[in-house]
Amino acid sequence: MKRPNSDSGAVGIPRPLFLDVEALRNIAGYAHWIPMIRGLYKEFFSLNYPGWEWNHIIPVLIKKGILKVHSKEIDQRYLAYGLSISIDIEGVTLWIKHGETEVAITRKTNQEGIEDRC
Repeated sequence: MKRPNSDSGAVGIPRPLFLDVEALRNIAGYAHWIPMIRGLYKEFFSLNYPGWEWNHIIPVLIKKGILKVHSKEIDQRYLAYGLSISIDIEGVTLWIKHGETEVAITRKTNQEGIEDRC
């Protein structure tokens, strides 16, 4: 997915990345202090998402309100370690623009996906 004025894909900047709910669940599985302290997430990221780092994804999705922490809302789907996502979200696309992670959300709607940018 090409983004206008995107830095993603340039030398040293990771290409745009689409993460469906299952991929987000796998990443959220590292949102515990043991894998963080032991650096286990680093190997997982280098194998599965080269160029991307933890801080490009989970903290950004939390800050933008896409992932919730310990949510009690009924419209949330549990991922792991207290993280959840709205049941109408199919996935997110992330890319780097001017040094910041940008996000587009793909939502479930009948047979087509609708994209929201954050």
